[in-house]
Amino acid sequence: MYAVVRTGGKQYRVSPGDILEVEKLAGDVGDSIVLEDVLMVAGEEGIEIGQPNVAGASVTARITGQHRGEKILVFRYRPKKRVRVRRGHRQYLTRLQIDKISGDGFEYGEEEKEEAPAAEIVEAVAAEAAVAAVAETSSIAEAEETVEAEVEEEADIVDRAVEAVEDTVAKAGDAVEAVGDAASEAVDAVGEVASDAVEAVSDKAGDAVEAVGDLAEDAVEAVSDAASDAVEAVGDLAEDAVDAVTKNLKGLVGRGRKDDDEADADNAEDNEKKEE
Repeated sequence: MYAVVRTGGKQYRVSPGDILEVEKLAGDVGDSIVLEDVLMVAGEEGIEIGQPNVAGASVTARITGQHRGEKILVFRYRPKKRVRVRRGHRQYLTRLQIDKISGDGFEYGEEEKEEAPAAEIVEAVAAEAAVAAVAETSSIAEAEETVEAEVEEEADIVDRAVEAVEDTVAKAGDAVEAVGDAASEAVDAVGEVASDAVEAVSDKAGDAVEAVGDLAEDAVEAVSDAASDAVEAVGDLAEDAVDAVTKNLKGLVGRGRKDDDEADADNAEDNEKKEE
């Protein structure tokens, strides 16, 4: 049988002996409470559905604990409003143990288990102990034989394992020697290649230095020749310029004297005309 009760805004299906957690109810641990908001009762006579509650029905429970549930995170978010609120919450809970479901003309409680007489319990325990002792006695010899066989097998396995380990060690030593020889040969080869490379690089560097020296000497000579030619050309141009300037000056001086002579002659003629 079972009933559907409502408490804390939630509905629960309960039967006598069930343990459930509901939202906090007033009371201390060990107190009995009565839940009267019963929505349905199902029993041997059938199912009775309330409208909304079953008339006269109630569920009796005992408080076995008052505690808080696990912490949950509550987040409130409003887009485009700069609202971001986060907070934690731990609900207060009450643990109940259902004792009975009762109503008009019916009452269902937890069925009590019939206890067997003490004498029967003692006899059953003794019989089981005797059977176990006989089985243990009969199996001792088999167990010893099994243990001996297992010990021999384990000894063989250990011997084979030791041989395998010795072989592995020997192979590892050979491998180490081979790796050492290969490494020494590789080092020698690398040294020879490096020395050859150094010699080749030194030879090429000497040739390059000589070639650069020759090119530098040729460049210096070419620059000196070009500089001397330029100096000579500049000297010739300077001499030509001086000759031209001298000629121009001489022409200007001669023209000035001629003009003075002509002016004196004109003055003399004028004077003569005046005297006449």
